[in-house]
Amino acid sequence: RYPELATVCRNPSTLILYPGAEATNLEEVAVISSSPSVMIIIDGTWSQAKDIFYKNSLFRLPKQVQLKTNISSQYVIRTQPTNTCLSTLECAAVALTIMEKNKNLQETILRPLQALCSFQLQHGAQIHHSKEHLLKNGLYDKPMPKNKRKLRRMELLVNNVKI
Repeated sequence: RYPELATVCRNPSTLILYPGAEATNLEEVAVISSSPSVMIIIDGTWSQAKDIFYKNSLFRLPKQVQLKTNISSQYVIRTQPTNTCLSTLECAAVALTIMEKNKNLQETILRPLQALCSFQLQHGAQIHHSKEHLLKNGLYDKPMPKNKRKLRRMELLVNNVKI
């Protein structure tokens, strides 16, 4: 249905940035790869990205890579699931920094995001902590889910279990 996407996904130098058990640390790939790569980065909410990745078999063709970083999101006007979850833009900035071996790229790419958050905070927006932070500190003020799977995921967040 998407011949251009199929061509890109079948290219051996194509990478897909999506975390998982089969994913390789992007820094390891960058060390051994000297040729330019194409990187697919799925944009959407966490559940949308998961659906896009698993419902399109083409996305299992490229080498799957993930970021192994402990940096916190600068997108503070949005609630992230955990303290180390990053927005799509932040993931792209970190990935480009790694692949291009240029630390200045991340700062340059993220400058507009920082300006956006700063502007929003100056005009009434509130800083959002991650769901993990809220749960661990007893600040989560929404009703707990009734769905056992969602409730289990929240318990794992509180207990520092990687999900």
